Amino acid sequence: LAAGTRDLAEVIMMVIPEAWQNTNLMQPEKKDFYKYLSCVMEPWDGPALVCFTDGIQFGATLDRNGLRPGRFYITKDQRLILASEVGVVDVRPEEVEFKD
Repeated sequence: LAAGTRDLAEVIMMVIPEAWQNTNLMQPEKKDFYKYLSCVMEPWDGPALVCFTDGIQFGATLDRNGLRPGRFYITKDQRLILASEVGVVDVRPEEVEFKD
């Protein structure tokens, strides 16, 4: 999909859409976008933490049900370590600049 005419964000919104059907908090235009995409492709509900890149942009998204957490560290030497579980990579506490 990303190799075609769709941009990376649109591809991710297609294959792993937000839970849009029963929310009143989403803008109508965005709901319409998801409604259109639901006719184009069946969503994948996970569970998963999915990371993606096109070599320029980098992003991550959780599954629609929020079943898989996403945790990340940014180290002082500007490495991003992102995984669905803490402790996947050993990082000394003094190397961590930010974590969530």
